[in-house]
Amino acid sequence: MYPHPMFLYPGFDHYPGVNFVPGGTFPPAVRNDTSNIPFLPIEGKQSLANFIWVLYQAIIGEATAIDFYSKLLKDAPDGLHKEFIRHAYEDEQKHLQAFTRLYIHFTGQEPQYQFEPVRYASYQEGLLKAYKDELEAAEAYRDVQLSTTDALIKDTFFLAMTDEMEHASRFSFLYLTLQAPRPE
Repeated sequence: MYPHPMFLYPGFDHYPGVNFVPGGTFPPAVRNDTSNIPFLPIEGKQSLANFIWVLYQAIIGEATAIDFYSKLLKDAPDGLHKEFIRHAYEDEQKHLQAFTRLYIHFTGQEPQYQFEPVRYASYQEGLLKAYKDELEAAEAYRDVQLSTTDALIKDTFFLAMTDEMEHASRFSFLYLTLQAPRPE
């Protein structure tokens, strides 16, 4: 038998208003209605069907980004731009693999999808589109995390969300380097 939680943490002997009996059971979750502490998941639970649809959209988004960044990479003007875009490109491949595995886990089948290629008139416009797309993806992935208590889903989307935020930062930097006057 495992020791009671109060014996694992010195100085921790009670929850306010809940008396422990040594050797007893852990108390039920207590919510202080005046504390405004939200229940989990914060965004409320979503149905499995809705989650599968959101996951499918994430798969399409990642496949679109891979195609987009492969084109943007060819247009990159220098080594730093290529390095940053390649980094995002490789991360998007990892996300696509992770989301595909998650989709198979929940549906038992491979996702079948098509995507519309991203078009841009100039390299600078492409960087701005990439920046905006990364921010939108980060928000969408955050919302998935906040709508579940499933650790596999939370971890998969957390990793992708943090990568998307990093990519947005990198694309913003690249975009701004094109705006700055260049030394002659």
